[in-house]
Amino acid sequence: MLVEIAGEPLVRRVARSFLEAGFGEVAVVLAPGADEVAAALDGLGVLVAVNPRPEDGMLSSAQAGLSALSSGCGRIALSPADLPGLTAPVLRRVLGNLPPPAAGQVAVPECDGRRGHPLVIPASLVPRVLSWEPVRRLSDLLAEEDVEVVVLAGYGPEVLRDVD
Repeated sequence: MLVEIAGEPLVRRVARSFLEAGFGEVAVVLAPGADEVAAALDGLGVLVAVNPRPEDGMLSSAQAGLSALSSGCGRIALSPADLPGLTAPVLRRVLGNLPPPAAGQVAVPECDGRRGHPLVIPASLVPRVLSWEPVRRLSDLLAEEDVEVVVLAGYGPEVLRDVD
């Protein structure tokens, strides 16, 4: 998260991109004791949430982030913070391609038939995700019977490629 891209820590770069793209609230989820990573976010105006059980996997981090957001969010975009290609222009494009909000509708950008990030969910699905046990994955939402998946086609590898 602290690897520098164009002279800026990756975690700060991605969080800043979400803010610059127009997302109203941005929460960054950290493991306990990630003080250096938290310091890299100083002054940015993001919510820093701590996942008390990062060993439970990525769903527990998503749950920590969702819990940190205000209840006024209509839709929430979820993404790992290690995708350097998620720049403000890419994220603005995602926002611009979203259909009108609908309950049970999840949107996901796609590159060459592969689903990428961010996953955009309606606030109405947040309680469901928060109720899940850590053995689940956020991508399980895409297979739920009452969820409509809207694929946002035509994206490049920036929605897929992480630093790992």
